[in-house]
Parts: sequence; structure tokens; C-alpha cells
Amino acid sequence: MTQRSDRIRLIERFVALACFLILVVPLVVYCAWKVPLGQVPDEPNHIARVDSVLRGEVIGYRLKTPNPSTGAPNAGVTGNYGLIYAAAAGNGANAPLPASASAQQRLAWAKAIPWSPAPGFLSSVNTAAYAPIAYIPAALALGVGISRGDGPHDAALAARFGNVIAFTILGCLALLLAGRGRLLLLVTLGLPITIWLAGSCNQDGVLIAVAVLALALLTRQDRAGFWGGTILLAVLALQKPPFLTLMLLPLVLPTAMRGTWAKRISAALAIMIPAVLWSLLVMWHVSVPLLPSAIYHPGPLWAGDPALVFHSAIPAAQISVLLHHPLTVALLPLADKIPTITTPFADLIGILGSYDIRLPSRLYALFSFALLSAAAALLTSAPVMSHRSIAAKCWAWALVLIAALSCAELIYLVEYLTWTPVGFNRIDGIQGRYFVPLLPILALLLGRVLPIPARFGWIWWILPLVALIALDAQLPGIITQYYYR
Repeated sequence: MTQRSDRIRLIERFVALACFLILVVPLVVYCAWKVPLGQVPDEPNHIARVDSVLRGEVIGYRLKTPNPSTGAPNAGVTGNYGLIYAAAAGNGANAPLPASASAQQRLAWAKAIPWSPAPGFLSSVNTAAYAPIAYIPAALALGVGISRGDGPHDAALAARFGNVIAFTILGCLALLLAGRGRLLLLVTLGLPITIWLAGSCNQDGVLIAVAVLALALLTRQDRAGFWGGTILLAVLALQKPPFLTLMLLPLVLPTAMRGTWAKRISAALAIMIPAVLWSLLVMWHVSVPLLPSAIYHPGPLWAGDPALVFHSAIPAAQISVLLHHPLTVALLPLADKIPTITTPFADLIGILGSYDIRLPSRLYALFSFALLSAAAALLTSAPVMSHRSIAAKCWAWALVLIAALSCAELIYLVEYLTWTPVGFNRIDGIQGRYFVPLLPILALLLGRVLPIPARFGWIWWILPLVALIALDAQLPGIITQYYYR
């Protein structure tokens, strides 16, 4: 029986890796090559951060003078203007060309944008706050492009391929090393939004792969996997502080350490402390009010003078709202999403482009069933944790659930503080891609409840493979039709 189980796991590992390399990675490469620059969320600002990391700039900075276009305080990084012009040009839609110009003519214009003579300040109030680690692959590739004489457009494409390489390596390691949940990890890596991000200079594609590898290592129940997963969760939390609640995960795996509570708590602190210290550094050097807009009166949750006017999201004022209405604000994610409950799930699977390309409904259905199938595979496989008692198992499950829900709540809270008008009873700025790194946590949450023999586990792979094959067949055509028709 043990030999048969080992053989099944070996076959599963090979199939997952083959599917990733054959069905996912080529599509990521295609997106990196064919999707016009700037057509991925915040990509111009991320390219600015990549350029600044290549220049050795660890953190962005705040200017004393306001942004001339908005009048709001300004923050950003140091970079080359030519690189950002090329990135913002996308497929050349903003080129000074006649409306009848073809997509190829507009793209040729974008490729002809030259480097600026000297670097300067690039306004990027959101990406200036990000830590540099996740930008290193793209920065190294950008340096290679510059060294071989590429122009700004082609150098930015080279930076994209730096992220493609990092994503591929991390994904392969996750699928090879996972103790369980391999199908879930494959589906997470193969989601349309993951592929779209992984083929860009946006750090989120790399961070999804980091989260997948971290959880894969934590399912291994050995010392190396425990510490490897801890380090990667620390990187994830450093780049995206709301994920610091995942510090609870090392506490869930007492058998993985074969050690003391002191060591497990040390691992949890190793995840939390860098994220907290970086957040304090950002508040001191970089943070500025976001969402510059026309003046407005505060919303109904504002406890101060209703005659006051604001012209941006003000975190300090929003904190006052949170202190006066903690429960109301905490429940806003639920209340705000009930009327359109299908939209966030479709958003999680992928609304592409500059948040304006909806996929065919059959693809959303296929990937919804693929995620459900991956969850079913977990419910029919051996659990990752072997506990001495039911109470210990329930305690571990509760901690994992609390970590995941707390992380989701923090993501909403950050958007409320930074992107939502003061006192409003809704949360603006939320996108489903923010929650994709949480999907692999299901590998720790879901254990065996259905007594299906391991030899029948292949049935759960059918729908995910169909979804990936359908995406490979349709996404290139969608890109061509949308950008090159």
C-alpha cells in the first residue's frame, strides 16, 4: 500500500509539473510578449519602481512640493522618463497619429520613444511604498536589456521576462516540493489573472508564486519546509503588509518543527516584524494621501463636522471613523458585496487588461469548477497534519481560518483607509487579485472527509485540465482581438 501511494504521488508530481510547463508557462510568455505595456494594473508605476531598484533605491520618497496636476502631496521614485513614457503608451493608443493608424504603427511609435538624458523624479504614490525584494528579478532583466542597447520599450519587455523566469522557477519548485494540495497550487498558478500578472512588471504575479511555494513548503511537515515557508511568508508580508496575519500559520504546524513553542513563536515573529518595521518606514518617508479628487463632504459614518470638505482619502480621518464605528466598518466587506456576490469571484479568476477585459462566461464557469475540483481533491486526500487529538486538530484548523479571514479583513481595511472617501459606508479600490495568494491556504484548511481511494484521485484533475486547455485556446485570440484588431 505504501509503495502504491508513493507511486501515485510521484505520478501526480510529474503530471502537475508537466501541466504547468506545457499549459501555463507558455501562456505567461505569450502575455509578456504580446500584451502592450501599461495594460496590466499599475504597470507603469511598477516599472518605475523596477527602474529605481536597479538604481539601488531601497525605498521611495516624498516631495515637499505638491503634485502639479492634483495639488496633493506627491511621492515617487527616481527613474528614466523615457521608460515610463514607453510603459504608459501601451500599444501606442495615445500616440500623436491619425485615428486610422494601425496597431502596428502605434506600437512602432511606442518602441521609438528614446531614453531621457538623465533620471529624475517619477510620481508613483502607490508603488514607491513597496519593498524592493519582489522587484529584483525584473530589475536584473531590465539591466540586461539596457546593457545590450535596448530602447525603453524593449528594456521594459526584458523586465517582464525577468518576472516570467522568477514565476516559472517558483512555480516549478512549489509543484515539486508540495506535501499535498498540488492540484490547488496548479489551479492558482494557472488562473487567468495570475497568468496576466506573471507576464508583466507588476510584482503581484511573482508574489502569488511566492505564496504558492510558501504553502507548498509548509505542507511538507519537515524542518526545512517549515523554515523555508516561514521565510517566504515573511517576504510576502514585507511586500504586502496585510498578509502579516499569516504569522499564525507556523503556530499550526507543531509536528513540522519537532521543536518548542519558543521556536514556533520565533518563526511567527520573523514574519511579522519585517512587515511592521517596513510599514513604519513607509509612513515616515513615503506615505501621502491617495485618491486626489474634487472636494467632497464626508460620508454618513463621519462623526465630526459634516460641513468639512476633503479632496482625497485621508487615513487619519478614516481611523477616526474606524474608532467610532469599529463593527460597522469591519462588516462593510460583507454588506458591500452581497448585492453583487458573483462579481468578486469572477474578479478573483480574472478581469484583465486595465480592468476592462471580461473573459467569456464559459471560462469563468470552467475555472470556478476547477477551484471546486481542487478543493474536492483536498477533501479526499490524506490530511497534512497528524495531531494527537481532535481538540488539537480543531485548534490548528481554527488558527488557519483566523489567519486567512484576518488577512482578507486587513486587505479591505487598507483599501478603506487609503482609497475610500472619508466616512463613506462602502469600500473602494478592492480587486479580486488581492486575494489570490490566500487560495493555497486551503491546503492547510481542508482535510480528508470523503473515503475515496487514492487511485481514483485522477478524476479531480479533469476539470482543471479542461479549464487550462480552454484558456490556452482562447486567451491569445482575446489579446489579438482586443489590442491588434
